[in-house]
Amino acid sequence: MRELANGSVDMVFADPPFNIGFEYDQYHDDHAEDDYIAWCRDWMSEVHRVLKPGGAFWLAIGDEFAADLRVEAHRNIGFQPQNWVVWYYTFGQ
Repeated sequence: MRELANGSVDMVFADPPFNIGFEYDQYHDDHAEDDYIAWCRDWMSEVHRVLKPGGAFWLAIGDEFAADLRVEAHRNIGFQPQNWVVWYYTFGQ
């Protein structure tokens, strides 16, 4: 994303690792909470930078960090959250 121009994207849908300890082949999914939130803050800040005014950011995230990341997005990055969408499914569909 760092190579994208400011305000150049209409919509971002992000589905990051949930940090729930799932064993992926090449990704460690069990970071300290503060480290995970800091990592999310970094990439969400980039999302905010590249979005056009009025652009949309959709975040698919598990319950474990949904509230924390909403607060980060609003208070520390500048997003204006509009709503929650609940997508209920079991892991692995």
